[in-house]
Amino acid sequence: MPTKERKLAKKNIRILIIDDEESIRDGCQQILARQGYEPTATADGMTGLELARTGAFAVILLDLRMPRIEGLEILRILKSEHPVASKIIVITGYGTIPVAVEAMRLGAHNFITKPFSAAELKLAVQDCLSEKSEERPAGDTLSMIIGSSDYVEELKDTIRRVAKTDSTVLITGESGTGKELVARTIHGLSARSDKTFVPVDCSSLVHNLMESELFGHIKGAFSGATENRDGRFQTADKGTLFLDEISNISLDVQAKLLRVIQEQEVPRVGSSMPEKIDVRLITATNRDLRMEVQSGSFREDLFYRISVVPIHIRPLREHRSDIAPITHHYFDIFRSRHSSKAQSLSPEAVKSLTSYTWPGNIRELKNTIERLCVLCDHEEVTLSDILYYGQDTHAKAPIVDPFSGKMTLVEVEKEHIEKALHHFNNQINKTARFLGIDRKTLRTKIRNYGIEIKDDE
Repeated sequence: MPTKERKLAKKNIRILIIDDEESIRDGCQQILARQGYEPTATADGMTGLELARTGAFAVILLDLRMPRIEGLEILRILKSEHPVASKIIVITGYGTIPVAVEAMRLGAHNFITKPFSAAELKLAVQDCLSEKSEERPAGDTLSMIIGSSDYVEELKDTIRRVAKTDSTVLITGESGTGKELVARTIHGLSARSDKTFVPVDCSSLVHNLMESELFGHIKGAFSGATENRDGRFQTADKGTLFLDEISNISLDVQAKLLRVIQEQEVPRVGSSMPEKIDVRLITATNRDLRMEVQSGSFREDLFYRISVVPIHIRPLREHRSDIAPITHHYFDIFRSRHSSKAQSLSPEAVKSLTSYTWPGNIRELKNTIERLCVLCDHEEVTLSDILYYGQDTHAKAPIVDPFSGKMTLVEVEKEHIEKALHHFNNQINKTARFLGIDRKTLRTKIRNYGIEIKDDE
């Protein structure tokens, strides 16, 4: 859709700004008006509440700290009166991030922290207005990086600064720490945010087709090349290309990748004429690339080219204070998505989740919370509902209360498998995928636990 048509389409979208800081109100109004929205602003919380009650606004930007009435109280009132009305984005300062997390639990759609950029504001509003906002990959704004520890704040600050440049970034960290989320956030806050973000899992590329996948090919370049085809670099032109697990790229392709970075030209397979491209490159790996260089499996010159700006993401066990807010964030998402009976987490459950080592990091935590929301058949999640499929010998968190004597680990796992089978109508493939295990392992557990099912497959 052309820019003029997009602005016309936004013309009837009204946005309410409730903030007692004049600079914030004026800045938001100018940014949103330039985008084609119809912003209305007020410095008074009570006036804002009355305006919000009209239901005339698609999005409400709500400051949490205001005189007369707090933003959190306004949120409670609006959500109790209009549970499916306006999408609310809370505005918070550094010191009130825990309050913002509470606001998310009360029903706020998102939050942004002061000082925020025009790009962050635009993306937060776009996320609210997207019909499929819950299905979109998370990571377009800093607000998707949940946590209030000093480490998370430093990470956000680094991302904010890096996003302003076009420098090549190398993101390192264990599997499941959120490397793609960081890459998407950098892209979302950059000048390229309106262009394509192309993620590539290098570990999934077929070795003998890797060059074609990345750089494209011309018709007849090799057997099976029946037509010209763009590679990932051409697809990402003017945008951002994210190469995950870059250590999996072969040495011969590494040499070509180095030249692409240096010359900003792509050597399409079968063509003698390289093509000019304009791509911001972000790479990631869970391996130690310095060790890979020493072993000869990764080019040293390429390593220095891709690591102009290195960002290391810590494993979840090294910033445990963020586990609780991340847990509540995903709990609210999944209990709503799956219409779960579970409505709250007991203090004992939160303590167990916080003390667990999380070898699979945020990915494992997210999957664990989703399983809880699908399988829990009562309102409060307790210790006996929690099962850590990624548990290893170093895990210290209790599976169930050791003093209650209510259930053994075997019984807990058996009950979880039975609930999952029931939920997926005894479909082995879907159940195994949901539980994070393969078919063979699931069938073995079914047989060992004596679970009776009718296999429809």
